[in-house]
Amino acid sequence: MKINKRKTILIIISVLTIILISIVSVSCMGMGPFSGSTEETADQGVEVFEVQRSNIYQTVSTTGTIDSEVQNTYTLQVTGEVLSTLEKGDTFRKGDILVEVDNSDGLLRLEQIESDIESSESSLRTAKINYQKALDANHITIQLASLNTEKAEKSTESALNSLENANKSAELSYESANRALEEAREMLALAQSDPATTDMQLAQYESNVKSAEEKLESIKTSNSSSASQAESSYEQSIISQSTTYWNDLSSLQSAEVQIELVKENIGQAEMKLELAKMDFESAKKDLDDYILYAPYDGIVYSSDFKIGEQSSGNNMISIISNDFLIKATIGETDISKVSSGEETYITLDAYPDNEFSGKVEKIIPIPVDEGGIISFEVVVKFNDTKEIEIYNGLSANVDIITEKAENVLIVPIQSVYKENEKSYVDLLVSKQAQPENIAESVKKVEVTTGINDYYYIEITSGLKEGDIIVTSRI
Repeated sequence: MKINKRKTILIIISVLTIILISIVSVSCMGMGPFSGSTEETADQGVEVFEVQRSNIYQTVSTTGTIDSEVQNTYTLQVTGEVLSTLEKGDTFRKGDILVEVDNSDGLLRLEQIESDIESSESSLRTAKINYQKALDANHITIQLASLNTEKAEKSTESALNSLENANKSAELSYESANRALEEAREMLALAQSDPATTDMQLAQYESNVKSAEEKLESIKTSNSSSASQAESSYEQSIISQSTTYWNDLSSLQSAEVQIELVKENIGQAEMKLELAKMDFESAKKDLDDYILYAPYDGIVYSSDFKIGEQSSGNNMISIISNDFLIKATIGETDISKVSSGEETYITLDAYPDNEFSGKVEKIIPIPVDEGGIISFEVVVKFNDTKEIEIYNGLSANVDIITEKAENVLIVPIQSVYKENEKSYVDLLVSKQAQPENIAESVKKVEVTTGINDYYYIEITSGLKEGDIIVTSRI
């Protein structure tokens, strides 16, 4: 159903009907009884209507403009000569190249990063080799420390044995010399107590005692020297063992520190390599920034790019999709009648003979203040454009169907009148009547009404299809 076209036709018919009724009314004054068909009844100065079935649509009408469903603006964050670009108004398909910039700088950066990766890999290999060397050196240091400790312990043990042996030997020699001295003294005492002992013998015994005493003193001196020497050797051995322990500990600690340093070098080399690889992936991805591909079918809305010129990194290109919709505004008094998903009928000023169907896509609940008049934006989407070329920015007329009744009884809206809060129509019950007493052929009938448009109203009870009603008041 073409609502706008029907409105125009009905307005023209209404105007012509009013003129015709005026002419007929004047010409029919004083005529006799009218009879025959409804057309004849109308010719006799009374406007009538045959109750019929039709569709009634309640609408909210507005105007708007065609807009693209998707609009994007892109900036290539790279510099270089523009090799190719689409211009304003050019159409494209999804996947087409919109802009291509020379990527020589990007390729050079990629080569530099590849060189950095090779250098980082070499540093990592060297660090790992040094780490293995540090481990080997630490292993050798541990073994040497173990051998030095064992050697020092054996040396100390030997010195202790020597000291113990010296003390034991000194003790034995002292005891032997002391016994010899005591025996010599006992022999001297016996000789002195024996009258038979001669002076020569007594002198000999005295000499033996003196010799034993001298030997005992000599052994004491020798034992003291030997013990002192053995004790000195033992103490030196303990000092040497302690020195060996601390030297070994220092060597072990140095080896461990070296291992940690090399491990840290490995970590730094690995991190540097990882960063270089990340830079490489980023540089590879950045190469994609030198070419911009179309994400959908559409049209170039505007572009700063020019073939042969340098892209500064701030150039922009704006594109719109081929999926068009209508953006319109509805006043605050009617916006409550409109809901998302409601059917619409659309006409375009560019194609006045074509009517399109659509639906309300969404209502934007943010007011638009235009000169103190509050309205709200609605988005209407086409169901089908019938292969008509649609352009961005075209003017559109939109009728939004807020309520409808299909295949219902209808009568002209002016034929229904109210009395005491009830609705009535004048039903023509006889076609034989004088114009001056036409009221005798008309019966006032109470009806129940439904929805209405600008011209017709739904009758839900009180009339049936084919009834003839008077549409002009008697």
